[in-house]
Amino acid sequence: MPLRPRIVDATVAVLAAACLVAGAVVIGVARVVLDRYLYISELGALTMPTAELFQVGFLLVVAGIVLVGVVVRDVRTRLPVLRRWAPAASLVTAGGLFLVAAAVPCSLGCPSLLTDGAQWRDWVHIAAAVLAFAAGCVAMLQFATAGDRWVARLSAVSGIAVGVIAATGGIISLARGNTDVGSTLEYVAAGMGVVWMLAMVVVHTVPARAGRPAAPADALVGAER
Repeated sequence: MPLRPRIVDATVAVLAAACLVAGAVVIGVARVVLDRYLYISELGALTMPTAELFQVGFLLVVAGIVLVGVVVRDVRTRLPVLRRWAPAASLVTAGGLFLVAAAVPCSLGCPSLLTDGAQWRDWVHIAAAVLAFAAGCVAMLQFATAGDRWVARLSAVSGIAVGVIAATGGIISLARGNTDVGSTLEYVAAGMGVVWMLAMVVVHTVPARAGRPAAPADALVGAER
């Protein structure tokens, strides 16, 4: 790879990692400020004292997700159905949906959609957030046949785990169950997603990658850069 494109890619990778870490830290600070169990969306709900802080953190995470998509733009998968689009497209879609969720915060308390208190903004916010998590899980599964065995295993486990954990937390929320458990599960799922993206950034930017053997035909492959 020519020196200039390599420097540009490395810069994008550093920015992606910085945005993800900074966003996670800011959201974590907002969570600590309130000192009680809340779902992530509740931190940015209308009139909440942490709303502005949450918006900053969430937008940083969105920027990080999109930049990770840029980093892995050459990656392709041969998995049935999922090979119809690149993992980068799944990540950009997830970032776009999370942006919608940030732009349309839920009403105070983020009421369950199964109650009369739910407003139109709650439907938009929750639908966008759920679909964003789903798109992220799809991106992880698209990496599940990576040439690097540890990347494949990490991606497969992360994709399934994030989907199951996030779904469980969502079901608890809809059923108006234990907020302590439901919110904790949501944070765990989000944390796993951030860690996975950071790992993919490292895998696709370290110099040693150029010397690795090409992936077999039934593995995840990327175009030469």
